[in-house]
Amino acid sequence: MSLRRSPVLACLPLLLLAACAGTPPSGGADERVAATDFAGWKRDFAVTAQAAGVSAATVQAVVPGLRRLPELLVLDRRQPEFTRPLWDYLDNAVNDARVARGQALRARHAAALDAAQARYGVPAEVVVAIWGIETDFGGNLGRTPVPDALATLAFAGRRSDFYRDELIAALKLIDRGDATAAQLRGSWAGAMGQTQFMPSTWLAHAVDGDGDGRRDLFRSLPDAFASTAHYLADAGWRRGEPWGWEVRLPAGFDWAAVEPERAQPLARWAALGVARADGGAWPAQGEAALLAPVGRAGPVFLVTGNLSVLRQYNNALSYVLAVSHLADRIAGAGPFVAAWPRHLPPLAPAEVRELQTRLAARGFDPGTPDGFAGERTRRATRAFQQVAGLVPDGYPDAGVLARLRGE
Repeated sequence: MSLRRSPVLACLPLLLLAACAGTPPSGGADERVAATDFAGWKRDFAVTAQAAGVSAATVQAVVPGLRRLPELLVLDRRQPEFTRPLWDYLDNAVNDARVARGQALRARHAAALDAAQARYGVPAEVVVAIWGIETDFGGNLGRTPVPDALATLAFAGRRSDFYRDELIAALKLIDRGDATAAQLRGSWAGAMGQTQFMPSTWLAHAVDGDGDGRRDLFRSLPDAFASTAHYLADAGWRRGEPWGWEVRLPAGFDWAAVEPERAQPLARWAALGVARADGGAWPAQGEAALLAPVGRAGPVFLVTGNLSVLRQYNNALSYVLAVSHLADRIAGAGPFVAAWPRHLPPLAPAEVRELQTRLAARGFDPGTPDGFAGERTRRATRAFQQVAGLVPDGYPDAGVLARLRGE
């Protein structure tokens, strides 16, 4: 598709070259090549951004000065939600000190939080939990220049198209007056504000919670609380429904008789002998799916669709369990009842990749071998366990890998 170029667009390539020409490369030949390629990428991006609706003034003011931050590419492959054992992540994310602080802040900001809850139906404790885990209740908003981070990841990251679109959204935030380019600081991945919204999320879901006519997710807690609740409501949060419950399975529970990922009526789970770990009664209505994050050896949960909504905020299972559990603790619930199998270390990424490769070779479908045990890998593991006569809990542990190696 051809684009008609305005006089401003026509001069942008020269403008961008001039901006880069005075900056000597910081490394050897590879660095010089990368710097040259980045200059070309910025020229192309300037055209794309203006075609997407960003003003020429913002493009000229921001794009020439975009810098590469190569260290972010390493962070992109070492996200703790995906690389640390689940229990280690939870130990750090949900502890007594954070619970106590969350409860105190829940009380201190009750007016703004209750208003957001009443308007959008998302429990205030869930919003506070996201706030706590994302930025330690505003204590760590991040200092990385967001436009530079997004440009770096768009230029050479794993999801270049995604980050390119987020950079365009960031420029639109500047266009709209929500923030200046200098104010856009946040995480290495481009998330910003008290609850770490990506630019496109800010554009689409941020709301004015304090009535001052602005949507300031950096300095206005009412704006941040209302925007977070609004985002989750738009994502499908069901008012009055919990995220799930920790459960106790009956002795001899037949894993092969259920499809864990398929939601079933709570009455069906009760008939199978599944009980709430806290001893409470099941609601009269509703449905849930069985979730065993580390298989039968650790805590097991029945989860509702609201857990899937939280995964739209961050898809990592460890993250959504941390948010859910912290919210429960802030609301007064106790720790998990079942213990985590700390004596059984999870597979390393290289071992997960081997397991995925071996599953694929046997005709199962774990997805592209990438070292991360996502939902497809769990389904493939469960299918293999059934064929191999193992307990089909879907957890890819050392025993499953050993069995695959043996066969």
